[in-house]
Parts: sequence; C-alpha cells; structure tokens
Amino acid sequence: MEEPKSHLDPDQVLQQALVIMQPLVLWLLRSGVRHPEFSVAIKRVFLEQAASELERLHGKQTDSAISMLSGLHRKDVKALLGEMLHQDRKSTDITRESLGRPTVPSQVMTRWLASGWPDQLPASGDGQTFESLSREVSRDVHPRAVLNELVRLGMAEQEDDRVRLRRSAFVPDQRMAEAGNLLAGSTADHLAAGVHNLSGPDNRKFLEQSVFADGLSRDSVKQLESLAGALWQQVLNTMVRAAVPLNEKDEPAGGDQRIRVGMYCYAEPIQRRAIPAMKKRPRKPRGGSGS
Repeated sequence: MEEPKSHLDPDQVLQQALVIMQPLVLWLLRSGVRHPEFSVAIKRVFLEQAASELERLHGKQTDSAISMLSGLHRKDVKALLGEMLHQDRKSTDITRESLGRPTVPSQVMTRWLASGWPDQLPASGDGQTFESLSREVSRDVHPRAVLNELVRLGMAEQEDDRVRLRRSAFVPDQRMAEAGNLLAGSTADHLAAGVHNLSGPDNRKFLEQSVFADGLSRDSVKQLESLAGALWQQVLNTMVRAAVPLNEKDEPAGGDQRIRVGMYCYAEPIQRRAIPAMKKRPRKPRGGSGS
C-alpha cells in the first residue's frame, strides 16, 4: 500500500472544496434538502470512496482501514457496510455510470444538432426524415417512441407529418429530473478530471481549463456568451461526427470506455461573500452608584 504522500495541503484543499460546495449547497437548499439529511447521506459517499481508494492501493478493506482513511466512526462503517450488503441498490439510485450514457432520444437529438440537417424534418418517408435519423441511432427503439419522448421533454414538436427541433430546449428546464441528472453527471466528470490532474496516480492529464475575465459591462458579457454558444456548436458538431463512426466500430467489439466533453459559461455581477448579519444584543445596565 505504498503511495507517495500528497503535496496538497489538507486545510487549503478543504477551503477550496467549500468554494465548490457553495453552489451545491444552494441547489440543495432550493430543493428542500437541509444539512441533517445531507450529513447522513454523505457518510456513504465517504465510505464508498475510501473503499475504492483502498482497493486502488491494494490495501485491506477492513472496518478499521476504512474508518482510518475516511474519518468515519467504526460503528458507522460497520452499520453502513451492513446496509449495503443486505440491501440491493435501488433502481432509482443515481450513479455516475448511469449518468454517463445518454438515452436514445438524447442521442437522436445530439446527432440531429450535429448533422447539419434542417430544423424541420418529415416524420417519415424517403431521404432525410426523423425516422431515418432515429434508425441511425437505434433499431431497437421505435422512432415513434423516440419522438413521443422528445415531445414530452419539450425538445421537439410535431405538427401533422413534420417534426421540428427546439434548440432552445437545450437550456435545461429546472422542472425536469433529466436536467438534474445532466448537471450531476457533467459536474461529477468535470470534478473527476480536475481531481485526477491534481492527485491522480499517473502522469495522464485530462483537458480541464477555462477562461476568466472580469471588469466587464453587461453588454460585453452578452457578446461573450453569444460567442461561447457559437463555439460550442462547432465543438459539438466536430465531436459528434468523430464519435459516431468510432462508436459504431468499437461498441460491437466490446468497447468499455466512456468519455464526456463539455463546455460551460457562467456570468454574474462581482459581489462580496454574503455574511449573515448579527444583531447586537442590548447591554444590560450594570449596577453602581450614580455621581
């Protein structure tokens, strides 16, 4: 279990992690998840990641070893391991693997965006149709089922025998569970790339970069947001056109690797960290003689 000691400062990493947690905590609060529920649920994450790290280091996965690495009390480790052994993972449980592979409707929409085909297609027939596009992605799922799901999600509209792509739908709707899954999967992979680059066991480095600018006007930010959207469309088209033939070649041969390439853009007014105001309590009058 020999491993070079990390040069990362635990106190500094904790402070950096708290910055990452700020938007996550905001999401939790807006969703009705409070600290008590989160503090209980996060124990399992610490246990699973500690067990995974011990496996990578070829260490014994004992209660004591997991407790030492994770900081969890041995009683918590034993209880959690007992629950995991006697309770199958629910079908509704979300894992990074389950978020890694897009659904057939999502693949159809991605290929449509990258194909250069018109935003309106005949539902069926000869030539460029929604049915032929859907068949390119999967012959196991009927095009009608794919179309019904896309209409339900608001990603496409059907009028008579024509289907229209709704590009605006690719800004996730906060009411959709799929939007939360997209956020969870892309954010987890983004962090995994950065964490690997900082502390991974090998010299492989993933692409994980961004551009930052401040002191801008609102109009300038809008210009840069528009530029980012146009650049992403180019990246999307290029990546999909490269990935499709590779997938068609590798998947039948048992390909077991996945990749996610993303891009994000965020802007807000420059502001200081909000600190809850503390009301001063009035001082109680002290006893004493007057002059």
